Amino acid sequence: MSLLLYNVRINGEAGYVLIRGNRIEKVGYGSLPDATQRIDMKEAELHPGFCDSHTHLSNVALMHGTLDLTGLTRDEILGLISSECGKREVIVGRGWDESFWDRKEYLTRDELDAVCDNVPVFLIREDGHIAAVNSAIIRKFGIGDDQGFVREKDISKLSDLLGVFKTLDFEYAQNYALSKGITCVHDFASPDTFKKYFLMRSKGELKVRIYANFYMDSYRFIRELGLYSGFGDPFLRIGALKLFADGSIGAKTAATRYLDGKTVKPMINRSKLFSIVREANSHGVRVFTHAIGDLAIEEVIGAYSLAGRLHMNRIEHYELPYEEHMLEGLEVSMQPNFLKWAKEGGLYQMRLGSEVLFTNNPYRRILDSKMILLFGSDCMPMDPMFGIKMAVGSEYPMQRISYSEAVGAYTRGATYMHPLLGKIKEGYIADLVALDERGILLTMVDGKIGYMRKNLNA
Repeated sequence: MSLLLYNVRINGEAGYVLIRGNRIEKVGYGSLPDATQRIDMKEAELHPGFCDSHTHLSNVALMHGTLDLTGLTRDEILGLISSECGKREVIVGRGWDESFWDRKEYLTRDELDAVCDNVPVFLIREDGHIAAVNSAIIRKFGIGDDQGFVREKDISKLSDLLGVFKTLDFEYAQNYALSKGITCVHDFASPDTFKKYFLMRSKGELKVRIYANFYMDSYRFIRELGLYSGFGDPFLRIGALKLFADGSIGAKTAATRYLDGKTVKPMINRSKLFSIVREANSHGVRVFTHAIGDLAIEEVIGAYSLAGRLHMNRIEHYELPYEEHMLEGLEVSMQPNFLKWAKEGGLYQMRLGSEVLFTNNPYRRILDSKMILLFGSDCMPMDPMFGIKMAVGSEYPMQRISYSEAVGAYTRGATYMHPLLGKIKEGYIADLVALDERGILLTMVDGKIGYMRKNLNA
């Protein structure tokens, strides 16, 4: 069985790709070879499949089964909660973001009580680091402060108590990823989700490749089985141990100095981080550490360097680095879609001051420093084209990179799954994405079409 994608632009030049089985057999220009099936790509761009190098498929699945609050105003959310109050035993939603509202303040307990006081309401902010709950939640579980705010680990605890992640629709999540051109994810998951992926793989249900990263509560499970980073196959591999050095700018838990004079310290100090990194690395387990603020980044780089494993491990987010933090060969996974908060009058300026607009997420400086840059979405939103456009179109020179550099950052992570991924090259595995002015046209994983826009005629 062979498939020919023709009339397609590869690096700007019209040509074709012949696929046999799951491999790219021929990349050419001019006369077309014979093939069992042909698809006229109508001059669409062809790229290696996008690899979202920091995401949570469980969050996408959660959005499908609960209330998606993305892009809604305060009044729209409160109206939605009011209408749902008599229909559900528990109301769970995710995606609100006060930084785009006229009144830039978190949702509060009193506001939620006013529209629904007898049913538990649990609304997670888009970044996942703070949530708003009503009095019914606080009465039942004792979680939440006087204003109804729940932060960091208490969000996970409350999610477990409510069974939020028990009935997630991963079929929907994978199909959504494919519709965005994503063929590979570096996923961060709970123990239950982690085990779910193994079950899905055994049943042949994985449609996208998963580099499955895990938290400390899964580390013992990994070690007892003798597993290590990279163990697995091209569809499911053991990833890295995920640690947290701080929280988020939106929740004011990122380790940095804020405009109001408050300084937030890292969640973990260099000595403790060093001990964990040394232990994990000695057993072949990589460490990926969440560090947004400059104070957290400083501790993580110090710990990695002290362990002698600066290039074995990775930093997630890396939003507020200083020049001295940009070390050749250091790998960072960053989220260009976060630039939606880094504009004049946006969240970053509101929390940290105007100077941060010129220094946050410095992709140009990172690439010039010969660091390894991977792009992910953190599901805010899960959409590589959104992130690529943000990085390419930034008004600030320190952030702005070329289209090809941005695409490279969003495809480079696929090599974690197999060395013959991430390029359109003869002999490579056929994980591909085609796009035109309307968006994603076709997504292919392992030589099979996983998504095709309806009006694309084969």
